[in-house]
Amino acid sequence: MGGAVGVVPLEGRDGLPFVDLHGETLLLHAVRALAEGGVSRVVVTAGPGDWSRVDRLLAGTRLPAETRVGGAWWAGASRHERLVLADPLCPLVPARFVARVLALAPQEGAAAGYRPVTDTVKTVVDQQIAVTLDRDALAIVASPVVLPGWLVAEETPPVHDFALLAAWIRKRCLLELVKAPSMARRVGDESALRVLECLDELGRLVQEA
Repeated sequence: MGGAVGVVPLEGRDGLPFVDLHGETLLLHAVRALAEGGVSRVVVTAGPGDWSRVDRLLAGTRLPAETRVGGAWWAGASRHERLVLADPLCPLVPARFVARVLALAPQEGAAAGYRPVTDTVKTVVDQQIAVTLDRDALAIVASPVVLPGWLVAEETPPVHDFALLAAWIRKRCLLELVKAPSMARRVGDESALRVLECLDELGRLVQEA
């Protein structure tokens, strides 16, 4: 198998990847984590409406990244390269964790970062609580997701949702899960992003004290 190509998919994420965290967009955080995590180049897949916006952001950096229209790029992805997908809504995934997941991915299989489930999860039947699920048997797919290029040769993966992506992969090959650091959590809106930003700043202050 050839080298590894990083991919930052913007599909299904609306404008949140363009919001700043610590003075830099979530998109650029994801691109940098991939570039420093062991990939040879980075592709940002975006719809035509976001293409020029992404190009302007990348032009102000020295990051090895290019913009491509999502559907067309996936259809032409190389069968012989590993693809390392970074969800821009997991903006604080460290580059060293990207490198670790890439190293642990089976040669012909896939690997993904995950966060443990900490909330109590119950099932409801007829508006009545039925069962409390075992949290140890559950996981939240985070970032990155590493998969072989041959896997996407015939079908575009559901990159808009990494939970669906993990299920898609498991139907086709082995998927190893690697526990991600707490700051690698995914944010669903700007308020959750601000909480993550505050937690990260607090963590840095504690380390410096």
